[in-house]
Amino acid sequence: MTVRYRIPITAITVFGASSLLALSVGIVLYLGFNQAAESTRKLWADQSKTLIDTIEQSLDAQLRPIRDQAKWVAQDVRDLSSPEELDDYMYGVLAATPQVAGIAVITPQGFSRRWHRGERVAIDEDWSQRDWFRDYRQLVESENQPAWREPIFTDTVNSSTLLHDVPLRDEDGQFIGIFAQIVPVEVLSSFIATQYSDTGTTPFVLYDRNFVLAHPRITNGDMSNPLPRLDELNDLILRRIWTPDEKVPYIQSALKDTKTVGVFWGDDDYLFLYRDIESFGPASWTVGAYLNTSLLEERPGQRIIRTLAFGIAILVLAVIAAVVIGRRISTPVKALVQSAALVETGQLDRVEPLGQSRIREFDEAGSAFNNMVNGLRERQLIRDTLGRFVPEEVASSLLAGGGKIDVQQTEATILFCDVEAFTRMTESLGPVRIVEVLNAYFSAMVDLLEAHGGVVTQFQGDAILATFNVPITDPEHARNAVLAGREMLDCVEQNRFAGERLNVRIGINTGPVIAGAIGARGRLNYTVHGDAVNLAARLEALNKEYGTRLMISESSAAAIDDIELSRVGEVTARGQTRSINIYTIESVGAKH
Repeated sequence: MTVRYRIPITAITVFGASSLLALSVGIVLYLGFNQAAESTRKLWADQSKTLIDTIEQSLDAQLRPIRDQAKWVAQDVRDLSSPEELDDYMYGVLAATPQVAGIAVITPQGFSRRWHRGERVAIDEDWSQRDWFRDYRQLVESENQPAWREPIFTDTVNSSTLLHDVPLRDEDGQFIGIFAQIVPVEVLSSFIATQYSDTGTTPFVLYDRNFVLAHPRITNGDMSNPLPRLDELNDLILRRIWTPDEKVPYIQSALKDTKTVGVFWGDDDYLFLYRDIESFGPASWTVGAYLNTSLLEERPGQRIIRTLAFGIAILVLAVIAAVVIGRRISTPVKALVQSAALVETGQLDRVEPLGQSRIREFDEAGSAFNNMVNGLRERQLIRDTLGRFVPEEVASSLLAGGGKIDVQQTEATILFCDVEAFTRMTESLGPVRIVEVLNAYFSAMVDLLEAHGGVVTQFQGDAILATFNVPITDPEHARNAVLAGREMLDCVEQNRFAGERLNVRIGINTGPVIAGAIGARGRLNYTVHGDAVNLAARLEALNKEYGTRLMISESSAAAIDDIELSRVGEVTARGQTRSINIYTIESVGAKH
């Protein structure tokens, strides 16, 4: 039945302005509330991750040059027989890393020579009798890479420092000493305090979770206590990081390697963000920051609650009209969405025609959708039909190009395969049986060729002509052609086709070809032409002369570096004056 009277959507809008407003709020609440909460959660999570990423990257930018410099020195310094000759060199090293306060070279016997920032005076000392030296030397000597050590208090700079060292070895790999660098802890604290002073956060770096390595309020340690413990630092908020009052699931659930906890302090709520990293020492570092969320103009929870309350208030006022109008509008929309989902997944046979609607725009949209589905079905039928007679890629190109395919000149690999004694087999089996055998054989071969990116462009009686790199681009076309040929031979050897055992020969050649639709105006055939095709066919025939199954040209072999090939001999290619080498694969070369 044809619907004669359809309601314009404009009339519905005018009639139910308030109802549509309620409907909009209802849809937002029903479909959008979770998304809004998710967006807020992700926004905070992204900001949290960005903050911690930035702190970690800032530390990396400060400390990675020290490690890189240690590697460079270890490669450059191969002789410590005269340490004083290194003075100018080491002052240059100091100049390259301003965050380093001092460096030293220590011989295996315990004699050190130190250089510090400031006066250009090298200091020689004998550390051989110090209690820690023997264990320290054995530790460094046993390693081959630069390493960060536990923080120590260094009296020469009167500060707690990070120690970084690398073993030095001569040209023969023998241990000749240690190159060490020290970075004052206060340098890191000053750096992060300056970098993040205007972010409203307090950044920090903890060492082994309970010691403070960097913090805006950190003080110098001493020989017995290089780093202050959490409970010794003048930061009552940071002390609570491992004993929080709450977790923060609405942010934590969107984070992977960054953790969040909350701490209450008086009337203020603090949010901790931190991450454990293993890049800078024998113990883990905890990089983090905290901020007072009470100072924010609006917290994420408050925003969500406010939105929810506002939406519910309007929804209650318009609930009756929303139900009536919602049912009328949602039904065709849902039908359209479900049908579109089936079209998207290619299930055109399951798409039912959309019904007519009294709403003009819905009725027109349904009619247009039904016409689109019919057109897609016709196009799919054409594609499926073409695909039975030409390669699928050629069929797709024909449809996309309006029935035309541009001529293409490119390098390709040609695989030519022929069945031995096919004429005799045809006489003995008869036409019906030989067609059954060929269909079974061609089906198996096409599957193997297409699995390796090949396209069968012609069936010439019992022969197969397949191309690689045209019409499908494949940078490893020669290799894939050889792999396909090997699997084709294995398949033929291990299987029967419609009950018959077959033997095949294959020739493979790489060279320039011309590909395109060739033929009469009313009847075209997609194929490839060129000497490369002729040589592939000749190589297939040469298998009889050399007693092989798979013959590969010199140009194809040159493009393969991970398949072991065996040289068979030389032949002269048609149209060329020089001979070319021909190859096969040992495992399939000889006839069985």
